[in-house]
Amino acid sequence: MPVFASSLTATGVFWACLSLAAAILICSGFYLPFWLQGALFNSTEVSFGSFRRCSYPRMEEDGGFQIVHECGRYTTFHDIPSVSWQISTITVGFGASTSLLVAFTTISACCVADVVTKRAARVLGLVQTLTAVLILIGGAIYPNGWGTREVQEVCGGISDSYFLGTCHISWSFYLMGSGVVLLLFCTVLSLWASRIKPHSYRI
Repeated sequence: MPVFASSLTATGVFWACLSLAAAILICSGFYLPFWLQGALFNSTEVSFGSFRRCSYPRMEEDGGFQIVHECGRYTTFHDIPSVSWQISTITVGFGASTSLLVAFTTISACCVADVVTKRAARVLGLVQTLTAVLILIGGAIYPNGWGTREVQEVCGGISDSYFLGTCHISWSFYLMGSGVVLLLFCTVLSLWASRIKPHSYRI
């Protein structure tokens, strides 16, 4: 029968599972382009993330425009319509990657001894705090880009920095926010995550 060793307490195992859940929510919210939603030409629903967009106009050979009903990222980083969105992409993207790295580390500690000691658990908790702060900064910077022409076209022409116009915040932004809340809760759990000596669980 295999023996799985773990240096985590029961609270630590819960911390590991919650860390993974937080990372999944944050990464999903970051990638899915449903942070901001509005309408183009008063009918076609358009949504934005920080580096992706759903539904966009494309110029035809005859000079007319066709609405492409699909989601995709901007061709290059510089095509992102706002410097604020570029900064948001970097900060939130880095935070999402870090949260995933911490989650994998904590999950591995559930099965392997000495992966996470008491000191390491507290360091990882601190990393999770800094990660949450970084994502919050990225989320706070994002609305500064609402005054760009591309956003105004779908927000009634009246949107501006930190003013939505006719648009509204969409579900993937809230998904990411819920991940940040879980991440902050994980920082508290990390204080009681590791036991002094590894303990073996026989199954």
